[in-house]
Amino acid sequence: MLEFLFSNPHNIAGDRKIYVDATDNSNYLTLDQVKSKILKATAGLKREFGLKKGDVVAICSPNHIDYPVLLHATVAAGGVVAAIDYEAHPDKIAEDLDTVQAKLIITHKDNLTNVLAGANIFGMHESRIITFGNVSVHGLSTVDDTILSKEEYAEPMTFTEDQLKNDPAYLYFTSGTTGRKKAVIMTQGGLLASMHVMEDWDVYEINLLAYTEFHHASSLLIVLHLAIIFGYTCYVVSHYDIRTLCEAIEKYKIHVTATQPYILAAFAKDRVAEEYDLSSLKLVVSAGAALDNSVTLLAKERLGLTVINGYGMTEVLGLFNMTPELTLKNSLGTLAAGFEARVVDEEGKDVPRGQMGELWIRGPTVTKGYYRNPEATASAIDADGFLHTGDLVTIDENNQFYYVDRCKDMIKYRLTHIYPSEIENILFTHPKVADCAVIGVYNAELITELPRAYVHLVDGEKHSQEVEQELQKYCDSRLPDEKHLRGGVVIVDDFPRTASGKIQRRLLRQQANEEAKVSVVA
Repeated sequence: MLEFLFSNPHNIAGDRKIYVDATDNSNYLTLDQVKSKILKATAGLKREFGLKKGDVVAICSPNHIDYPVLLHATVAAGGVVAAIDYEAHPDKIAEDLDTVQAKLIITHKDNLTNVLAGANIFGMHESRIITFGNVSVHGLSTVDDTILSKEEYAEPMTFTEDQLKNDPAYLYFTSGTTGRKKAVIMTQGGLLASMHVMEDWDVYEINLLAYTEFHHASSLLIVLHLAIIFGYTCYVVSHYDIRTLCEAIEKYKIHVTATQPYILAAFAKDRVAEEYDLSSLKLVVSAGAALDNSVTLLAKERLGLTVINGYGMTEVLGLFNMTPELTLKNSLGTLAAGFEARVVDEEGKDVPRGQMGELWIRGPTVTKGYYRNPEATASAIDADGFLHTGDLVTIDENNQFYYVDRCKDMIKYRLTHIYPSEIENILFTHPKVADCAVIGVYNAELITELPRAYVHLVDGEKHSQEVEQELQKYCDSRLPDEKHLRGGVVIVDDFPRTASGKIQRRLLRQQANEEAKVSVVA
């Protein structure tokens, strides 16, 4: 991987800034500094912690300009990186550490309390926990005082073709929406293939805002890899809020950012964005969850933003050729070279073109499976090597793919099957709706599920029963009777989300089941 990243096919200057701390822009790493620091950290990991081939190093930290250094150094030393959600509860951190059997944890003072508690549950000694920077907290060692403490540089480990294709290099976790999270195996070969899919972007030496968490797969690809090969200057933000983002875009003349759909909706609808000059922002790559087309159109109309809807999963990155024009048409794009797809019914039989079915994918970026979990691997990837995505799609006569919904989120109201996106797409067009999620709430009296909408209002809108009724009437008037919101509308201050930005519908359903019996709307 390092040989490719620093082969410099685009002639990026060595003094080009690649990673800049957005809160202190005097703290940065140039292209040459990134390379030398990685080789220094490679030596340090072996020297200070005895890192051997296959050992797992967990990084559980907010975004930090040294994060990519430690990630690449671990792989160059022959180890495996496990990227853990730094905002997770200690119990969940302990579960992730147990899943990957980490030998070392790299963390940050901002989330140290949870990491220490999680490591204690897992049974890791504090001598195997170090923090970014050079300031010791709670007596722990730091990255600067250990891994980067000596002027020693290591040669990266060399790998055979088979090792590049099959050996774990990065472990990124699933959303955990259905239980304990699984560690997705990503190989160096898979990441190289993902980068090749994006080679035709022809975008070099841009200013990119890097605020999506580095433990999210889109950041692994765009910020931690493509930035080096294309020479992006990444302004690294450690914590998200919309005002911080807008300030950074204005201050650093940001050209491109990758974001989640709900944040793009905030840009397009919230009044905060109107207070800043965002004219430098030309391209937004939306990833992590389904993007509603009304948000794409509104972002273009209101802010002039060009949006690319980047479909992907932690299990498979970069499988579609995508353009802004196709995003405006609500398409996911066409299959990239080297990929095969099937669209199948519930019995696994291919459906006719134009008919909805589950997307199955086979290709060079598909995961080898789940780390130390052969049962889950066998359940997700069939004997022919097709990954069963769980996403419902259609494909048209021009081989364009269109997203419909998640298989497991379908609502069954009497004899009618309702996909949440059918209702959400309507709610998103209402000017007061910033984000929403529709679930089925079981009604014991009627012995069926009733569609219910949870809604987060745009900034400045007040929470009231009148607004709930307004939104329900707005939605029901645009839907056939059997798809009305018989479970009502509930306004919420925020949503439980996964690290990638997906709304955790499972938690909403649990909450609904714990509440009083749903009242039936006539």
